Amino acid sequence: MGKFVRCVAHVARAALRPFFPVKVYGERNIPNKKCLVVGNHLSGWDPIIFTMWTKHILSFVYKAEFRKIPFLKWVFDELDCVPVRRGDIDMNATKTIMRLLHDDKAVFLFPEGTRNPSRDTLQEFRTGAALFAIKTRSPIRPFYIWDKTKALHKNYILVGEEFTLEEFYDKPVNHETLAAATAIIKQKVEELRIKLNAYLESRGKKRRKLTRKETEKLKKYNSRQHTFEKKIADQGVYGDEGDSNR
Repeated sequence: MGKFVRCVAHVARAALRPFFPVKVYGERNIPNKKCLVVGNHLSGWDPIIFTMWTKHILSFVYKAEFRKIPFLKWVFDELDCVPVRRGDIDMNATKTIMRLLHDDKAVFLFPEGTRNPSRDTLQEFRTGAALFAIKTRSPIRPFYIWDKTKALHKNYILVGEEFTLEEFYDKPVNHETLAAATAIIKQKVEELRIKLNAYLESRGKKRRKLTRKETEKLKKYNSRQHTFEKKIADQGVYGDEGDSNR
C-alpha cells in the first residue's frame, strides 16, 4: 500500500466519521493478516464505514466498473483492492485474492455478491469465500451491518469471532464441499444478525424509515423472491406427480 494513499485514507476516515456515526460491537482491531472478512451487503458505503470504524484499512473486493474512474482506479490499486467483473468467472480476481491471502493479507468481501434490498434477511451466499478459505486455509471473520448507511443516521456493526473451515481442508473441493462450507459461513453471519437485532430491539433502537426509492426496490426484490420460491415449489409438486405416474 502506498504511503501517500495510506495517509490520505486515514485523513478521509477522520473527516467522514462525524457524518457517518457507527457503533461497532466486537473486535475493532482486526489485524491485516491472512483472513477473510465477510458479511452482509446493504450499501456501497459498507466497506468504507467498516474500515472507517475499525483500526486497519483492509483490501476489499469491488465491482470493476469503478475502474472507469481514473482517480478511484489509482486509489483502489494503491490499497490492494480487488476489482471483480460481476456475472463472470473472474480468474484475475480469484488469483489476486489468493495471492493476498498467501501473502498474509486480510481480504474484505461480500458473499451475497450484490447489495441486498432487504435489511431483514440475507441473500444466498456465493461459494467464493468458502473456496478461498479452504484453498489457502485462511480463518474467517464474520460481521453484520444493521442498516443501510445514510449520512447522519447512526448505524451498528457486530463483528464476530474468527473461525476456520478446517473440517473441509482435506476433502475434495467440489460442489458438495463448497455448498456445505458456504452454509456454515452464512449461518455465522445469520447468528450475528439475530444477536444484533435482538440486542438493539431490547434497547429500543429502530431503523430509519425507507426512502421511496428503497421501498420500490424492496417490493421488486420481494416479488422476485416470491416468484422464485413458487417456481421451486411447483417444480417439486410436478416432479412428485411425474414419479407417481411411472
